[in-house]
Amino acid sequence: MIFLKKLFSRSKKHISSDELIEVYAGVAAGVEINKKCLILSEREGNELEQSFEQLHQAVSARLNSTFLSMVRQTSREIAEDEPYNACSLDAQQSVTEAQEVAAYWLNILSSK
Repeated sequence: MIFLKKLFSRSKKHISSDELIEVYAGVAAGVEINKKCLILSEREGNELEQSFEQLHQAVSARLNSTFLSMVRQTSREIAEDEPYNACSLDAQQSVTEAQEVAAYWLNILSSK
């Protein structure tokens, strides 16, 4: 899920639906991977889940909730597949990235 890093450098004058979907899916996957692997402390895991819920609220104002449910389900499936289900370094990096991306995008979306 290192692909999310590229979204940091883009101009945020206009946020496309594709960007929102990519961010939402990546953070959702990070949440699910953390639930499975317990990479973060309990406090940090709760903060990530809370950030995801805030992101969900912001994104659901722009995208269809049925579609977001499908994206969330796919994220759960990703957490169960290689390399993430082995709680590898890839899993750790994805969870850390989800924390960073969630914070960054919540700031962007709340300033719109």
